[in-house]
Amino acid sequence: MERVRVYSAMSVAASLVPVWWLSTPSVTSVQLKMLAELSQLYHVDFAQDVTRPILASLAGGGLNLLFSRHPVSWAIKAGVSSIPIIGLPLRVAGGPAILAAYTYQLGRAVTRHYESGGSYVSFDYREFATGLFGSGRTVA
Repeated sequence: MERVRVYSAMSVAASLVPVWWLSTPSVTSVQLKMLAELSQLYHVDFAQDVTRPILASLAGGGLNLLFSRHPVSWAIKAGVSSIPIIGLPLRVAGGPAILAAYTYQLGRAVTRHYESGGSYVSFDYREFATGLFGSGRTVA
């Protein structure tokens, strides 16, 4: 699990690139490297060509859209930025912290899957995403 923590920290550093079209591929590259290293550690064949689009769509597309373009995100950023003294640091640290948490959860899920005897191909990314983001149902 130490490797997963290291790569989570690396995803924070990669997400701090100030230009979104450079930070998104940087974070995706860190996650790909983490998955490759975990696969090597557990002696599981790793297919980078299969992983790249999955990670790009989950992390790059969904999270980037959520942080940068969603109206709710804009409102939260504006509200947090208006808090005296701590507002700006909270706004700047929010995105990298969430990406680090996402990278950690991805690494943890893959590690558990490998430890239970699963293969790279049998990892269910939809189940992981559903567990991470919820089922989308609301409770009345």
